Amino acid sequence: MLFQVIMAGFGGQGIMYIGDLFAQACLDEGRHAAFMPSYGAAVRGGTANCVVTLSDTEIGSPLMDCPDAAIVMNTPSFLQFRSSVKKGGIIIANASMIDRELPGGGGDARVVWVPATEISREVTGDAKSANMAALGAFLGAEPVVGAASIEALVTGGGGNRDAAVKNLAVFRAGLAQAFV
Repeated sequence: MLFQVIMAGFGGQGIMYIGDLFAQACLDEGRHAAFMPSYGAAVRGGTANCVVTLSDTEIGSPLMDCPDAAIVMNTPSFLQFRSSVKKGGIIIANASMIDRELPGGGGDARVVWVPATEISREVTGDAKSANMAALGAFLGAEPVVGAASIEALVTGGGGNRDAAVKNLAVFRAGLAQAFV
């Protein structure tokens, strides 16, 4: 099994964080993973995306041609990557920041519209964890990694405990959202 997902948004939206979490969860589950980040000219507010490749066998190259899935947090990312997701793939789109009525829709991929920013605001009072809502929705719709593996990484990271609690709550709300 080879599965690739591109995660994209503005710098500061936590794209690299969820990409790293996803890749680490793959490794923790005994699979191979490659994480390839890409930053725009500015860190906060510029473009940020990463490709995560997971496989049951060794990964020859992390380069992406036609990913199986995408998590996109803003309109420029949606417009850039929607046509690259393979036919029958899935795009998790942040409905809080992307207009559902954009011409062309999601190309040949299925689009799951998730109000990630609103979910974060409802659960925590701010939008800082919108990335976790999108990741949760992705794993709810495409469970290629166990939610429990992500949860273990979030709670066991040893960082800011308050942020971990918020991220976990938003992740779980996003996970439930994918089935609505």
